[in-house]
Amino acid sequence: QASLSQVVGLRRPAVRIAVASWQMGNCNNSDAPAGNGVPQHQVKLAISPIGVKIPSIPEAYHTSIVVDDKEYCFTSHGVLCNQNCKSHARFQNGPAKVIHMGMSHISGEEMLAGLKRHFAPGTYDLLKKNCNSFVDCALFCLLRRRLDGRYRILEQMLECIDDTIGFVRILSMGEYMPNPKANNFNVGKILARIEAVSSSSIGLAGKKDGRKG
Repeated sequence: QASLSQVVGLRRPAVRIAVASWQMGNCNNSDAPAGNGVPQHQVKLAISPIGVKIPSIPEAYHTSIVVDDKEYCFTSHGVLCNQNCKSHARFQNGPAKVIHMGMSHISGEEMLAGLKRHFAPGTYDLLKKNCNSFVDCALFCLLRRRLDGRYRILEQMLECIDDTIGFVRILSMGEYMPNPKANNFNVGKILARIEAVSSSSIGLAGKKDGRKG
């Protein structure tokens, strides 16, 4: 069974955070600390178009999350941490766009601790579990926001199209092979677990505050 890892929960709009232990979706909040204060961690989204735009087909994008100037990106090697949006260097003028998404109580290290076991090395899949999947989960963990659907529409379309049409192989230069390790991956399940741990942790913190009062 997987070892314990931390999942970070953020209460809105209050300025309380909770860090909870999480094992295979089961919450254990006995050691979850709570804190107060102004959000201190700047969160940005880096975006680069991939390849040549084909008329009548939505554009593909590479995205990564930047917390306090450290980039977090999911690859076939797992989640990598870089400086200066290094994962976008292979794209012309990359990143093409960097968007300020907000301020978070949660640090990049805390976010990574909660998500890295779900984005392990060797589980990357171009369509089912890619860089955009990780960014979607990271944004939710940090800010309770989701990645704009425009940056994922192409892979969502292609996942429903027979590979013999050739779109997938065109985008991957003929190298795409489905990864069976990504078959059971589901972004929605991860987001639901983050929300459940957050709610459980906040409830525990509230009871502790009530006893103090």
